[in-house]
Amino acid sequence: MAKEITLWNRIMKAALAIPGVSIDRTSYLQASFRDIVDEENLQHIVDGTPANCVGREAIDKVASGAITYHTATVTTLSTVTGLPGGPAIVASIPADLAQYYFHVFVLAQKLAYLYGFPDLRDENGQLTEDATDMLTLFVGIMMGAKLARDAVRDISRDLAVQVAKKMPQKTLTRTLYYPVVKQVAKRIGVDLSKSSFTKTFGRFIPLLGGIVSGSITYATFYPGARRLQHALQGQMDMQLTEADVKAIDDEAKDMDNHLEGIAMRALVNMALMDDDEPRRKHDFLRKQLEHTTLKDEEKAEIIEAFDQQRTFKVDITAFCDDPVNSTRLMRLLVEVIRLSDKMSVTAKIYLNKISRELGYSPQDTEEFMSDR
Repeated sequence: MAKEITLWNRIMKAALAIPGVSIDRTSYLQASFRDIVDEENLQHIVDGTPANCVGREAIDKVASGAITYHTATVTTLSTVTGLPGGPAIVASIPADLAQYYFHVFVLAQKLAYLYGFPDLRDENGQLTEDATDMLTLFVGIMMGAKLARDAVRDISRDLAVQVAKKMPQKTLTRTLYYPVVKQVAKRIGVDLSKSSFTKTFGRFIPLLGGIVSGSITYATFYPGARRLQHALQGQMDMQLTEADVKAIDDEAKDMDNHLEGIAMRALVNMALMDDDEPRRKHDFLRKQLEHTTLKDEEKAEIIEAFDQQRTFKVDITAFCDDPVNSTRLMRLLVEVIRLSDKMSVTAKIYLNKISRELGYSPQDTEEFMSDR
């Protein structure tokens, strides 16, 4: 695991250990709208979403109040902990970051509930693994990561489909979006390293240390909070009819078939980059084909091409704006490479070519190779 991800996990664990980080959705929504609606509509808000009973203006007003409060609080704390402290400086850095992300996580939950997300906690009131993944994506949005914004957009659409089908609302990030969460966590870790250095340097300047720390905090927290609010606003009105759901399901099936066909052809190409372990590769490809929704004729064509050592011309453009499937494709290509005794030069060239086309850096490619 990359050191950047490890850094983020440490900070996240510290922030989540602070009492009060888990927000009770029901209590928060009741407290936020009790003075606006009657008891019956208040229950509708809790059972559904605030948008069911109040207008955008009222929701935005509550959200803006929460953003203002947490911005003021976290900026004050950062200014105080940023004051020069000699040997205590190093010890204060984790506490400063933990306090910062405590408020990020609390605010993110509040905004999520205001704009239609289900409860992120389990029956015991604890944040679930899915919830921590969602919080990572929310932080990614605050930092301006398009990858995180796209993932939350897709999750919001999944939730809207679940509501339309009257299914229990689940975010399901760990099973489907975990590769994206990992990439976002790495991006956060990189930014954390940079911001920590800046704050540490500022603390060595007499009297100005607290001002530097507080100013940096304000300049990152408030715009980030607004960025998250705007992203969630865009998902709030996603009300779907049965016809909408069917259209989405049909579109998703067509796209899945298209991507599966491209991916399997790319796997055949990779398997033919050397002559090692043909039987193992044949079995691997057959097993992967069994898990696809491709038609039997297409499956037969793909496995026949491998047996006849015939490669395909593959256009992976469709994967470029799909972080989940592009990550999965990279991992499958690496699995094929590992079926051989060692990675051939041609396999390395092909992997790097696909990686570049998908927008990954050489470092990302190395990480895919080192992941197990």
